[in-house]
Amino acid sequence: EAVVSTQSTGGDLKGNYYPLLGMEESVRKQLVDDHFLFVSGDPNLISAGMERDWPEGRGIFHNEAKTFLVWVNEEDQTRIISMQKGGDVKAVFERLARAIKAVQDSVKEKSGKDFLFDEKYGYIHSCPTRDHPTT
Repeated sequence: EAVVSTQSTGGDLKGNYYPLLGMEESVRKQLVDDHFLFVSGDPNLISAGMERDWPEGRGIFHNEAKTFLVWVNEEDQTRIISMQKGGDVKAVFERLARAIKAVQDSVKEKSGKDFLFDEKYGYIHSCPTRDHPTT
């Protein structure tokens, strides 16, 4: 629900949330073709119990340009992604910083909670070995 409210942020972050549960086949196919949609069946995720209640509570948000995505409850609770073709790393990073802030503000507004932060380790999430934060 918090990610959905990022729709109201406007600008280049404005987009739509697509829950996996009840997703239209045409939308699913397009997201798969775009290489944006995660799928079930990974034996490592299954053995770790990370696919319980699949697909309930999972989905993807992306902006209109498909340069800002949020995966909800894939492996991490939220995976915030900024990307674009070409070599403009500064634009990608600036969008990522704005997107993280927009999602964080949305979570705070909806739940009253904030992202977990540790003074020594920084922001805590469930995949620190693979998705080491750069911000």
